[in-house]
Amino acid sequence: MNRKHVVIAAAAIILAVLAGACTRSASGGPADLSVMEEELPNPVSTQSELMKEIIASTQTAMAMPLDGEEAEDAETAEVDEADAEQPAAEATKAPKEAATPIPLPTSTQGPPPVVELGYNTKSCGPNIYICVQKVEKDQKIVLQASQSWLLYNMDLTFKMGPDGLYDFSKYIVAGTAKYKPDGTKGYGFDVELTIPDSLRGTENIVVRLETNNTNYWGSDVFSNK
Repeated sequence: MNRKHVVIAAAAIILAVLAGACTRSASGGPADLSVMEEELPNPVSTQSELMKEIIASTQTAMAMPLDGEEAEDAETAEVDEADAEQPAAEATKAPKEAATPIPLPTSTQGPPPVVELGYNTKSCGPNIYICVQKVEKDQKIVLQASQSWLLYNMDLTFKMGPDGLYDFSKYIVAGTAKYKPDGTKGYGFDVELTIPDSLRGTENIVVRLETNNTNYWGSDVFSNK
């Protein structure tokens, strides 16, 4: 055989071998696929480092509240705290002092006492018809009256009440007497009156002289000290 035929035969054999290898690889069964999968390397992420940083920054920005929202939340918390403290502050305020009420005198049971008049020539002063001469704290007073406005056989009523109480009907009757001077000892008089129990401790007391003739009356204020 000549050399040319040998070369052609060798080329034909090589082509046949290559064709058989390609056919087996394309038509391999499931076993060949599993072997290929086992031989594949671990999957590798194809995301770039730049993309990862962008996504991380976006997620962080979404999770963080805006500065305006933080300020608004802080202001709301301060207002709520102030509202919560306000009732406590109001509760600690000192209560306003109520005006001291004027005590109402109370009379004792039974008729008012009949007092004795001591006639004299003393006078309280010009145009002064009744005045207090002496005070014994929470016990008694000595009242002086002038005769110029008193009539013979006049009924006298002595009353007491706290200063500032102008409803004289609520005063306590501290004594009664009948004015009957004999002319030898004078027409003025003094009288000792007991301070009623309900007025003891009262700083200023009004003593009032009333008669059965409403055109004649008088009063004076004395300090119960």
